[in-house]
Amino acid sequence: MSKIVARAGHRDITPRDRPVRLAGYPSRTAPCADILDPIEVGAVLFEGPGRRILLLSFDLLQVGSELQDLIVGKLEKRGFGRDEIVLQATHTHGAPATDKACAALGIPDEQYVAQLGGAVDDLVGEVQAQAPREVVFEIFEGQLRHAINRRRYWPFPTIGRMHGFNLTSIAFSPNPKGPKNELATVLFVRDILDNQPIAVLWHYTCHPTAVIPTDAISADFPGKVRERLRQRLGAIPCLFLTGFCGNIRPHIVPAPRPVPLRERFQRLVRIVFFGNLFPSLSVDDWRRWSDSLASDVDGITQRPATRKFSPQQLRIGSASVPLSAFFNGAAPPKPLCVQVLGFDDALEIVAISAEPSVEWETEIGEAMPKPAGCIRLYSGYLGSLCGYLPTGTQVPEGGYEVEGFQSLFGFAGHFDAGQIGPAILSCVQRAFEAARNGLRGSD
Repeated sequence: MSKIVARAGHRDITPRDRPVRLAGYPSRTAPCADILDPIEVGAVLFEGPGRRILLLSFDLLQVGSELQDLIVGKLEKRGFGRDEIVLQATHTHGAPATDKACAALGIPDEQYVAQLGGAVDDLVGEVQAQAPREVVFEIFEGQLRHAINRRRYWPFPTIGRMHGFNLTSIAFSPNPKGPKNELATVLFVRDILDNQPIAVLWHYTCHPTAVIPTDAISADFPGKVRERLRQRLGAIPCLFLTGFCGNIRPHIVPAPRPVPLRERFQRLVRIVFFGNLFPSLSVDDWRRWSDSLASDVDGITQRPATRKFSPQQLRIGSASVPLSAFFNGAAPPKPLCVQVLGFDDALEIVAISAEPSVEWETEIGEAMPKPAGCIRLYSGYLGSLCGYLPTGTQVPEGGYEVEGFQSLFGFAGHFDAGQIGPAILSCVQRAFEAARNGLRGSD
C-alpha cells in the first residue's frame, strides 16, 4: 500500500532591523517599525508515489510577482517543479508590501523581499533535511459567528471616493442578509506512529482586516488563532488558508459607550453621503472579537473529528487564463491562476490568485461537483494576486469589488459580465483535469 509522508517547518519573517512600508491601505504611507505580533511563513511538504506538494503560507497581504519568481527560482534549484509549489498569503493588512504592481497599497522594500526569498529557501532546506513521517489526517469542522457580507445595495444618493456621485450604489456596508460562509475547517497532520500533530492547516472565509491599531506589523486574526492553538499543541507550523472573502469582512460589534451629540451628527452625515458604513472600533473591540474567534476555533478542534483518514494519493494540477479573457482595458501583466490539490477523494483545496467573492464557491461547486463525502476548501490569495474577482451577476451592480479597487491593483477598464463566468470555470476545470492526469501518470 502506498504511503503519504510529510515534513513541516515555520520561520519568523518579521522585519526587525528597520521600518518598512506595510501593504493594504493606500492612506498608510509612512514606513512602520511597531510590532504587535510576529508574522511567519509556514511550510508543509507532502510526498507520495510519484507526486509531491510543497505548501507555503505567508503572513502577507499577497505574495506578489517578484517574490513568487524569486522563491520559485530558488526552489527549482532544489529540484521542485513549478507546479509542485503552492504559495498562499493569509492576506493580513499588517505585513510588509511585496508586489510592485500594487504599489498604491504599499511600495515594496526590495531588501526585505530578497531576505524573505532567502529565508524561504533556508526553511525548505531545513524541511527537506527532516526525516519524513507517515501521516494521518484529522479534520474538524464547526460554525463561527465572526464575519459579515460587506456588499449592500444603498437606494439613496452617495458620494464615493472611488466612484464619485451615484443616485444608488452598492455600498461598502454591513449586509447581514448577504451570503457568507461561517464554516471553519481545521486539519491536523498527525504522525501515524505517535499521533502527535506535526502541522495544522485551517481555513475560514473572512478578510484579515480586523487588527487595531492598523499602523503596526501584525498577523491579524490568523496570528491570534495560531497563538491559541500553540498553547495546547506546542510550537508547530500553523498555516492559514483564506477563503473566498472578497466581499466578506470581520463582524465586530463595538462595545456600548456614550456617544456625544457631535459624533452622532458626524455619523449621520457619513451615512447620508457614503452609505451605512462600518462602525468605528477600539483596541478592546478587536481584542474581544479576536479572542472569541481564537477560542471558538480551538474549541472546534476539541470536539469529535468530522473525518480521520490516512491519505494514499496526492494530486495537484494548475491552469491559468489571461485577464483579457474577461476584462476589457488595462490590467496588470499577470494571468489569473488556479491550483487544485487533492488528497484521495476525501479532501480538496481549490486555490485562485485573486480575491474572489464568496459566491464563487457555489458557482465552482455546481460546475465541478465534489466527490461524495469530500471536504473541499476554496482559497484565494494564491501566488501573484491579480485583484478582486466579482461574479458575472455582480459586475453590472458595480461597487468596490468591481470598480473601486481597480486603481489600487493596476486596473483601468471593465469586467465582461458574460465572459467572466465561463473563463474562470473553464480554468478551474482544466486545473482539475491536470490534477487527474498527473495522478494517472504516476500510477
